[in-house]
Amino acid sequence: MNNLEDSIYKSITKKELIKIFCVGSLIGSIVFLACYGWKILDVTNDSWLLTGQDISQHYIGWKFYRASAWHFPIGQIDGIIYPETSCIIFSDSIPLFAIFFKILSPILPETFQYFGIWGIATYLLVGGISAVIVRKSTESCWLCWIGSGFFCLSPYVFQRMYGHTALAGHWVILLAIGIWIYKPFFSTFRRKLAAWTGLLILGSLVHIYFIPMIMVFMFGFCLQDLFEKRGWKEDLVFAPVTVAVDLIVLYAVGAFSKSGGYSDSGLGVYSANLNSLFNPNNYAKYLKTLPIRPGQDEGFGYLGLGIIFLLGCALGIYIVYKVRCRKGIEQNFAKEIRRTQMAFGCSMVVVLFIFLILAWSPEIVFGTKTVMRIHYPEFILKILSTFRASGRFIWCVGYLIMTFCMMAVCYYGKRAVAMICMFGALLVQIADMQNMILIKKNNVCQEKSLQTIQSAEWEKLAKGKDHLVILPFSTVWQNQGISAAYEMGDFAVDHGMTINYFPLARTDLEQIALNDAEYMAGAVDGVSRDETMYILDTEEKGRNLGLDVYYVDGYYIGIAEN
Repeated sequence: MNNLEDSIYKSITKKELIKIFCVGSLIGSIVFLACYGWKILDVTNDSWLLTGQDISQHYIGWKFYRASAWHFPIGQIDGIIYPETSCIIFSDSIPLFAIFFKILSPILPETFQYFGIWGIATYLLVGGISAVIVRKSTESCWLCWIGSGFFCLSPYVFQRMYGHTALAGHWVILLAIGIWIYKPFFSTFRRKLAAWTGLLILGSLVHIYFIPMIMVFMFGFCLQDLFEKRGWKEDLVFAPVTVAVDLIVLYAVGAFSKSGGYSDSGLGVYSANLNSLFNPNNYAKYLKTLPIRPGQDEGFGYLGLGIIFLLGCALGIYIVYKVRCRKGIEQNFAKEIRRTQMAFGCSMVVVLFIFLILAWSPEIVFGTKTVMRIHYPEFILKILSTFRASGRFIWCVGYLIMTFCMMAVCYYGKRAVAMICMFGALLVQIADMQNMILIKKNNVCQEKSLQTIQSAEWEKLAKGKDHLVILPFSTVWQNQGISAAYEMGDFAVDHGMTINYFPLARTDLEQIALNDAEYMAGAVDGVSRDETMYILDTEEKGRNLGLDVYYVDGYYIGIAEN
């Protein structure tokens, strides 16, 4: 199915792939509109983004980035943790879209959000790419489109979309699988280099968690070349070049700018449970939720009841096929498949093993009990801590299972049997996903709920101010919650002010704490007390700073009167 140039592969034409992709994309867009509606596609409608959830961070990060002057690196944001700078990568604002729309900013409306566009583009690409992948194992367009329906109903995309929105871009993972599945086409050095370099850059500009995922798939692709003893010497050149080019792009965007450490705590907490592939975690309609530890919802890997059913069908069809081979039916073809697919099978097993170990480790847990702990060297732990939510690697395992279930059913089964199995499993998947679809539909129907700031007094006090300073910086999010911290950031950017703290994925909290002392002494360059609006933890602190203190909506606001 991978490197076998059989009659199915030879029957594929460019025109047909375009048709399959377009119809698959249409299926994806229909699923998106049915689940999320039309309203969020209005680029001037941002009320659904200001709910105090993670999507608020992404949107407000974009607003700060749009308001920032152009710098090098081009993804640099000033004003969001003033006087420090950050990068659009660390607000999870989808750098690929943020940079593009910042270029267009002068012609865009004053209020502009691209998250609705991102959502429908994601479903469109997931539907189209998955249909093309399934085509590698069948000549039936209908089976391709039924197969794309499973991917468009991916529990992983539903869980992440408009939560950790950039992480819903699973078309990146499907592209990696697609390049590998269509290996005969990508066998030349130029095509390998172009495909993997382009994909790695795309993944980096969507979310940095896609970088290691793509690199593991690329490793499997190269490992297959080694097993086949062809093209592997080229891989020694193209793989390092691909990584080097991506590092240059990341540098140009600002991934290595001073924004805090790249490692973070939580490795092993945000892992995948051993039961994750079959644990609906309160999202599905039929199967019972299994116990997990706190934080392991990051490793949500539920396949869906339809895919579980299809997995059983795939195993049954393959067993029947093997029995037919033993009886001498299709014996010669079976030998050809064994010879050409051995390298692919071995490299795929290695890739699955890597993804499973990354997702489960370093503490492997079943339910709430620790099965074992992997003791990595310190330098390995530092690397892994950069991607502390290791449970997310289970998505790659899930997509590989989904892909090969469908391909096995289509490739080894008769067309009528495959059609019945695929369509029946899709109906089961739709029924099982009802609860998750309703949850997501209700979430995007929420209106603006950032309502800490209610009094008109805020507008009066903010007049003529250039900076919003929270002293100490942790006052708002510790006392009022993270949604209040988002609201402060939104208030600041809407009033043309900088802010000294905003919750980001990576922040140098030690440096921000040091800045607190300088703010207290009035020693921060370019920050005049007359131009600053202070949010204080106590009234006394404001008096000590010589400020007039107002108590508004539960906050002590300090102003230096002229």
